[in-house]
Amino acid sequence: MSTSTLSGWNQNFDENMKPLKVADNRGKASKVTIEIVRRVCEKAKRLKQQAKRIRIKQFTKALEQEDAIKLSAKTVNEILIANDLASAHSRKKRPQFYQSLCQRIPNGLLSLDGSEFTIWLDNKPFTFNLELAVDVGSFTHTAFSIADSETTDEVIGVLEAHRRQWGSPLGIVCDHGSANLSENAMDYIKSHGIELVAAGPANPKGNGTDEGAFSQMKKALGVISLDMSSPKALAKSVLHSLVSVYVYLRNRLCLHNKNVVPLEQMAMPVGEDQRQAENRRLKEYQKAKADSEQDQLKLDHLQWIIDHFRFEPQADVLKRAQRSIKSYELETIGESQKAFVKATNRKADRCNLSYFFGILKNIQKQRDEQAIRQYCRQRYNYLLMLKMQRKQDTGQQPASIDDIISMLEKAVTKKSRIVKELAIRKAGDWIRDLVVNYSYLGSLKKRLSDALAKLNHLNFEQKQKAWELVEQFLTT
Repeated sequence: MSTSTLSGWNQNFDENMKPLKVADNRGKASKVTIEIVRRVCEKAKRLKQQAKRIRIKQFTKALEQEDAIKLSAKTVNEILIANDLASAHSRKKRPQFYQSLCQRIPNGLLSLDGSEFTIWLDNKPFTFNLELAVDVGSFTHTAFSIADSETTDEVIGVLEAHRRQWGSPLGIVCDHGSANLSENAMDYIKSHGIELVAAGPANPKGNGTDEGAFSQMKKALGVISLDMSSPKALAKSVLHSLVSVYVYLRNRLCLHNKNVVPLEQMAMPVGEDQRQAENRRLKEYQKAKADSEQDQLKLDHLQWIIDHFRFEPQADVLKRAQRSIKSYELETIGESQKAFVKATNRKADRCNLSYFFGILKNIQKQRDEQAIRQYCRQRYNYLLMLKMQRKQDTGQQPASIDDIISMLEKAVTKKSRIVKELAIRKAGDWIRDLVVNYSYLGSLKKRLSDALAKLNHLNFEQKQKAWELVEQFLTT
């Protein structure tokens, strides 16, 4: 027993070995502010400068007694870890033998296990046992056998199939099933000089290789249901099952020129700026194809006016008119054409190309000015500006990008449901408050996406969940 353990016990009893009364401080802990974090860190640094070891329980008591800072030992430890004043240690450990067997040479350790699979034929279930051998070092599925149940013969059959292709493994890891530890199975294993590593009930992760293989296999296969009503229906249902398996696996295999699997690439968050850039590229591509068609329609309008009013423009005038009309919008040309017909009906002296292009210029100018006014209204709406002014008058400051990202991090990492819900609600409120400061949501999305990408301690799934929350809040 360590000295620190005995010291901890000693502090819980008086000189007569009677337990000391411990005050119930639940709900009385200090609120963690930046000032408290600073004081905790300074105290810890002083101890380190004195070459003293920081014991969390003793350090927590000292904070309360000497500095009037009431925090839980867990909180104090997290503060120290966050500021590189303590090391992060995990209490969760794998079984010792499995930990030492995880990394091995190919065909060094073979994982062997069986699992039930059900096939449905016309809604009638048929259950089989699949005995599977998986190399621990490479995760290669080396051999399998399908039977009504798990038997010693099936176990030996799978081992023999593995040996024929790959040779004898150095060891086998399996559970305490009777089929694995029967006399015949043991004789076969010993006769080929194979070490047996049994993973019993006290070691649930001991045969995790095969368990993981079965889990992935069942996800890939899904429910296998075959329609036996006709040969064609059977063929179709078999094809459906095979294609489903292929799609599942294909989406999880990297392409030869990429380092990420298609499914992960498909689920990656895309910033609004990227989406709009790609949208512009597609539109430019379409426009390049459609420009010739659009230009031809504009030229057709011009030619109709020339033919209808029997204009006879000189070659250079016609060329200049054809070049000029392409710069106007097709809708504007249509409106100008109608206005020109009305104008010439009222006054015959207006019937010339110069007058038509004058009308065209004025209508296009009106449309352009209307577009500018609409843009300005969207950007500088009075009610929005009034709302922002009221916030400034009351001293209310919107949350920063870092504040939002920190709250999103809590929403996807904390285990407590209450904490998760609170963090999600707070992040949503902050994002919606911040939106009013942006006339273009793409720039806000870009900042949030960049900040989220910098959280290297989050895995891909956590980042994806956080980004889904961002898109949800911005949509609403």
